[in-house]
Amino acid sequence: MSAIEIENLFIKYRGQSDYALQGVNLRVKNGEFVGIIGPTGAGKSSFCTTLNGLIPNLIKPEEFKGDVTIFGLNTKEHTVAELSQHVGIVFQDFESQLFCTTVLLETSFGPGNLGLPREEILKRVDESLKWTRLTGFEKRYTYSLSGGEKQRLAIAATLSMHPTIIVLDEATADLDPVGKLEIYQIAKQFKEQQTATMVIVDHHLDRLAEIADRIVVLNNGQIIYDGKPREVFSHVDELIEMGLRPPQVTELFFRLGIKDEYPLDVNEAINRFPQNYKVTSPPKAISENFETRAIEIRNLSHTYDGEFWALKGINVTIGKGEFVGVIGPNGSGKTTFAQCINGIVRPTKGSIKLFGEEATIKSVSELGKIVGYVFQNPDYQIFSNTVREEFTVGPRSLGLPSEEVNQRLAEMLKTLGIENLANEDPFFLSKANRERVAVGAVLTLKPEIVILDEPTTGLSPGEVKKMMELAKSLNEQGKTIVAITHDMWVVAQYCKRVLVLHNGELQLDGPTQNVFSQIDLLKKFYVEPPQVCRFSQAKFGETFLTIEELMKHVTLGG
Repeated sequence: MSAIEIENLFIKYRGQSDYALQGVNLRVKNGEFVGIIGPTGAGKSSFCTTLNGLIPNLIKPEEFKGDVTIFGLNTKEHTVAELSQHVGIVFQDFESQLFCTTVLLETSFGPGNLGLPREEILKRVDESLKWTRLTGFEKRYTYSLSGGEKQRLAIAATLSMHPTIIVLDEATADLDPVGKLEIYQIAKQFKEQQTATMVIVDHHLDRLAEIADRIVVLNNGQIIYDGKPREVFSHVDELIEMGLRPPQVTELFFRLGIKDEYPLDVNEAINRFPQNYKVTSPPKAISENFETRAIEIRNLSHTYDGEFWALKGINVTIGKGEFVGVIGPNGSGKTTFAQCINGIVRPTKGSIKLFGEEATIKSVSELGKIVGYVFQNPDYQIFSNTVREEFTVGPRSLGLPSEEVNQRLAEMLKTLGIENLANEDPFFLSKANRERVAVGAVLTLKPEIVILDEPTTGLSPGEVKKMMELAKSLNEQGKTIVAITHDMWVVAQYCKRVLVLHNGELQLDGPTQNVFSQIDLLKKFYVEPPQVCRFSQAKFGETFLTIEELMKHVTLGG
């Protein structure tokens, strides 16, 4: 018996002219690990939501045709409660799954509802917290956790149920690079022990490439490719055209026209790369000097509860016009650091100066004219009924004349390419468009400093590129950009300087190339540079940040 059988599945939502899924047929064997990939709007989340019966039992689309069967149980004939004993799902919007006050209560809630003995419940809690690197967090309040820690908690709560099918719908998006690796290692363990069937939706294709048995590519509600990772990822141009990013080493071999089986990971690439290719030295990293200091931070420390210090004596200066990436593991203090700069958090100790003026004595509204802050979750800052209102409320609060307000509105709609959404309710837009609205609302205030707190979470690589190209454009106009992200390829491609935080302390600060060349040291801080950085350093002893940069310096020798 197959774990999952989907036959001729069609789903169409009310008010939509196109089908979310159309004619999907798929069988997944028990114990198989299947990666689901595709651009935003491809139907991935709809697909996942059918597996535990939320569709069609609780979420009722306008049209639902076909059959979804889980271990012989047709989802149309069984309740979500019945199916939940077989299928555990962690959604992209993981915070909506958390409702208990502490980590211990959250992870024990599911096993408790199964009526298990206390000893078994505590065993499962300990096990799932260890898997997700949350041991010691049992008494922590869920609201006090960082975004990545909350995501790990949602995964832990699902794992504690011991479902026979585990579905992760973009459930590693907020995790640091090593956190993502750990979840995939758990999945690999389940796969090897054949204790669970894994279905993972993810945009980080290098991870899926290394572990998944199969890759299914969805686009426009249809299955485009279905096969082994090496076979599917060989369609490099087609995947990139869809807005996806194949593993960097796979793309590198494809771009160089190397007639060999494309590698999926760094070790394969090192072993298979032809010896007659040589590289010239890459451009040396240069620390830029800026005449004006945009941000000066001295001895910055902060505690929320008087015991745990989120920040410990941070000292850093950022010049006007810099593009700085802030990286580090979940809970390292990145968001606290950023929110101290714009006044959301009042630091316990230390000084923050913006363009020479002390910021810690200014109000949030005063700082908002200088520092624009885009939250990790755009829903935290969107509150208007239409995009038009969202973009005009800020300029109006500055007392600007109507002509200027309307001009800023028009400019921002055009810049973001969402003129057609001006009268739409932002809460009903896709995650990518809600992110654009949140960014646009901040930019209409024309701040000199823009802080992007995980702006790429849950977006497809194509959407991430659009978001970061906007940030690059602002930087080229002289704006100071501070970007917090776990997407290391984003840091490599766009950030000129990197700050590495760990345990509330500033561990590394320097040009991106210099920081990413310290691969072994970064491992201690749960940071893993992109594949091309690791490959070029291991193969040539030089650190290249992007495929394009490496290809400019690689030559075919004799």
